[in-house]
Amino acid sequence: MLTLKDEIMEFNIIVTHEPGRDNYYWALNQIRDIVGHEVRVVYSKQSLIFLKAKDPHEIARRIRSALKGSSTPIFRVIPVDVIVDPLITQVKNEVLKLASKIPKNETYRITIQGHLYGFDEHGRFTRLHTMDSIKILASDIDRKVNLTNPHWILFIKVVTIRSREVAAISLLQRSEFENVQRGSA
Repeated sequence: MLTLKDEIMEFNIIVTHEPGRDNYYWALNQIRDIVGHEVRVVYSKQSLIFLKAKDPHEIARRIRSALKGSSTPIFRVIPVDVIVDPLITQVKNEVLKLASKIPKNETYRITIQGHLYGFDEHGRFTRLHTMDSIKILASDIDRKVNLTNPHWILFIKVVTIRSREVAAISLLQRSEFENVQRGSA
C-alpha cells in the first residue's frame, strides 16, 4: 500500500501548460495521443500535470518532438531525476550527484523555480533567497557556468502537492528545457 509520501514522490515528469480547464484537458489528450498508457497522471494543479513514466527522459522527448510546430497549450515537458524535501542540504547532495554527470568540458547553469529552505546563523528555519540558494548549490560544482547558452541545466522546481512542498530536481540538456511553443529555453 502506498503512503501519501510515496504517492507524492512518485511523479517523474512535470508538464506545464496554459491556464484553464480546457487547456488542461487539451494537454492531457495530446499527451495520451502521443504516449498512450506509457504514462500515468499522478496529480494536477494550476497549469501543472505530474506524470509517472518508466523512462521519463525518453517519454518527455517524444512528447516534445511530436508537439513541435503544432498548436498546443503545453509549454514544457520536464523529466525529473529525483524528488526531495526542499531543504538546501538535501537538494545540494542530489545536485552534486547529478552535476558529476556533466562532461568536464561542458557548461551548465542552475535554474530554480520556487524557494529552498535552510537554517540561519541562529539555527532558525528560514526561506532562502533564490540567488543565495544558487550560490550554495554551485559552490562545489567543478564545471564552467554559462548563464545564456549552457550545455546543461540543473533545474529545481519546488511544488506543493497535497499541502506538502517537494523539490523536483532535473539534469537537463538544453533541448530538454525548451519551451514547446517557442522552441527555446
